[in-house]
Amino acid sequence: RLYAVEEVQKVEPRIAYYCRLYAVEEGLKLQNREKAIDELLFSVMDKLEAYKSKNKLDPEEDKLHLEGFALKIFDRADRVDRAGRADMSTCKTFYAASVFMEVCTQFGALDEDLLGKQKYAAWKAADIRKAIREGRKPTVGSGIVEKNYGPGDKVLCKVDEGSVPVEGAVLSSMDNTFMVSLPGGTMQLKGNQLALRVLPGSAVTYSKDGKQEEGKVVSVDVTVWPPSYDVEKSSGGTLGTEEQYITVTAEPPQANLDALNVRDEPAAGVPVSAPASAQPPPPPIQPPAPPASAPHAQDPSPGVVNVRVEPSPSPRAHAQATPAPKVVPGYVPSLLQMNDAQRQAKVAVSSLGFQDYKSAIDYLQRALALLTSPQT
Repeated sequence: RLYAVEEVQKVEPRIAYYCRLYAVEEGLKLQNREKAIDELLFSVMDKLEAYKSKNKLDPEEDKLHLEGFALKIFDRADRVDRAGRADMSTCKTFYAASVFMEVCTQFGALDEDLLGKQKYAAWKAADIRKAIREGRKPTVGSGIVEKNYGPGDKVLCKVDEGSVPVEGAVLSSMDNTFMVSLPGGTMQLKGNQLALRVLPGSAVTYSKDGKQEEGKVVSVDVTVWPPSYDVEKSSGGTLGTEEQYITVTAEPPQANLDALNVRDEPAAGVPVSAPASAQPPPPPIQPPAPPASAPHAQDPSPGVVNVRVEPSPSPRAHAQATPAPKVVPGYVPSLLQMNDAQRQAKVAVSSLGFQDYKSAIDYLQRALALLTSPQT
């Protein structure tokens, strides 16, 4: 702490005084001190007495002055960090801010806001230092994305570490905590347990580093958490991105829903009604139950029109009916074709995440075709 004192001595001698006073108080608490430490403490005490004899101290006013100085140092480091320009100098500034806030404790316990910033500054200094040592760019801010879902928003929910994401609908929210309607009932979840539910084919605006570009979501990888969204940019090329960088501007046309969101098996988090013969008689105010031959997919969210799902063969029968592509002797796919095949395979994985096995089979066949025979 004394090294920070020397840096502010010339510009803020009053703050330097309280930093030395805090260091002495902490030093005197040490048991079995070495002679060198005692000599250092006596030297600092002499400086404290010299300053006190020439300056009038006002604890109340000095407390406010010290807190203001600490917050000023904190804000300086925080602005640089949130601009994505954190370096070793930012690390030292965060650390200095945490020390100055800790020095404020000699006037009494820190209030909740100041205590939170003191802990954050100390953690941030260590986090930046670790990132630089590992040769990577420091994470901006806390690394925690604040979610702003509203009532009725459809989301993907990961209830615990080992569970498969399911669909749900937000009922209410407060301080990054959400009440969500799930197939099994209502549950309270944190923001990091939720992700934006985006249908492949949705139009989005991709925004990052002050730049915006229109695009289309081609797949959503729910095998990782948070999910990865593959966006096909209007300028060309496909990139994988995170939820905070995309804004949905339009969902797929109604004509595409059969391929994107309609299944003949229950999707995770989307219950399907049983045949009419297995259901109790509906109340008079409700419409008649659907016939046994045409179950309806029901979304837990209000305001969503049910879509009729026709019976279809099982996944096993569908897969066996499709012959595997034949490999053309001597054919070697180009790098462009291999990249395209990789993209088709990723879309297939995304489809399986939504239990859409038909689309998965289709995209895998496209990928195999690209790898086994010349494309005309």
